[in-house]
Amino acid sequence: MNTPTRSTIRPLTDVRKTLDIDLVADFTCPWSWLGMAQLTRALGSLEGDIETRLRWHPFRMATPAANAAPRTFHDYLADRLPKGISVPFAEKSLTEAGREFGLDFHFEKLGPLPSTSEAHRLVQLAVEEGRHANVAAAIFRAYFERGADIGDVAVLADVGREAGLTDKTLLSFRETREGDAVLAGSEERLRGFGVRTVPNLLFGGRVLVPGTVNVATYVHALDQALFPAEDAEDEQKPTLH
Repeated sequence: MNTPTRSTIRPLTDVRKTLDIDLVADFTCPWSWLGMAQLTRALGSLEGDIETRLRWHPFRMATPAANAAPRTFHDYLADRLPKGISVPFAEKSLTEAGREFGLDFHFEKLGPLPSTSEAHRLVQLAVEEGRHANVAAAIFRAYFERGADIGDVAVLADVGREAGLTDKTLLSFRETREGDAVLAGSEERLRGFGVRTVPNLLFGGRVLVPGTVNVATYVHALDQALFPAEDAEDEQKPTLH
């Protein structure tokens, strides 16, 4: 996808549009947090009567194996980097990139890599309250800024409470396994689509932006999703649902 030099979003004046945005992400992935912030910045470019609806799709990049020795975040990061890119360089680049969006990475606070299963389950429960984006952002911040153990249910319950979740939802999170089936089904469906890494964003069911990009690319994707070419109107839309 070519990156535009400036925003091409056109204003809508007489018609209301609804745009679904599907985000595939994981909480130990720094690019997922950065991508979410970049998306928020890109959405600020929209003009007119447009309603955007974010749909969260969990995809665990590093599920710990039973009885396996715990991995560190730095080992996990090293496995995801292209050949020739060092962990210190990647962390420095991410820290500088995040600063522009108000993200404060503290990689020195990250120890053993936590499972993100419970964090994804909490976000799924937050969907019922329409607070999943708030909760997801709060989990990212807790992990990358404070080094919180986001594999711990009690820690996550505190994060959810701070993000505005009700006591009813938090009780369901602590006392039941609600959301487990959704997590497993979502990942199976995404793998069927060929998803192998995060982040991935699908705009309007038609414009896919895989991997790490920038705000300008997201703006361009929004433009394409909101104003598709006439000859593409009848094309079958891909969907993550």
